[in-house]
Amino acid sequence: MGEADEALVARLARLETGVVSDVLDEAGFGAHAPCHRLRAVTPASRFAGVAACVRGEARVSTRAPAPEGARASAYAVERAARPGTVLVVATGGFGGGAFMGGLLARELVARGCRGLLTDGLVRDAADLARLGMPVVSAGLTPVNASRRWAPVEEGVPVTLPGLGGGTVAVRPGDLVLGDEDGVVVLPAEHASELIAMAEELTRVEAAINREMDAGAGRAEAFARHDRFAHVRWLNRPAGMAGD
Repeated sequence: MGEADEALVARLARLETGVVSDVLDEAGFGAHAPCHRLRAVTPASRFAGVAACVRGEARVSTRAPAPEGARASAYAVERAARPGTVLVVATGGFGGGAFMGGLLARELVARGCRGLLTDGLVRDAADLARLGMPVVSAGLTPVNASRRWAPVEEGVPVTLPGLGGGTVAVRPGDLVLGDEDGVVVLPAEHASELIAMAEELTRVEAAINREMDAGAGRAEAFARHDRFAHVRWLNRPAGMAGD
């Protein structure tokens, strides 16, 4: 990750997912949050980084080889991790075992990975907590998925279940922010503008809070501070010009 990316991620890490989510909505990126059923399974819930993506599929049986056409090795998950990345693993909703446990998590931390976001299961919760690695997943199980699931591709766009039955697309290089409320994904090509607008919204909401501390009602404070006046619509179809 370059210095410019690192500086941008550092700014993102100081923001709240709720504020960033509001800006993403107002800027035209409605499908930006994974399903609420993907939850933090470790005490550490705050993370920010650049997405590194892996996609996998279930094996036909516990003795079957990796899916036909697989281009990724059994070590694709850890190989995808780089310093400053958030590893995003799309399992295809696989619920037959944990694709990650304490030993893999230890390797990811050693490689500088800042967190894991997945629609799959993990295990070794005590080890994950001890390592301090933020993990957002579909849940926990003691069952090992190594004979039941395999990585197929790395460095490719993936999709995760989103809110309301939709999906969330995550591409390598997109920015990912997680905190106590959940996770949001920022498209790489608009991340700088989105973060700047979220920083401004943070300042606006701080002013609203000061007025409410002084006795103003929410409606009264909102009337004096347009929370989204500074937010631009960014999600234009290809070829559309101008504001």
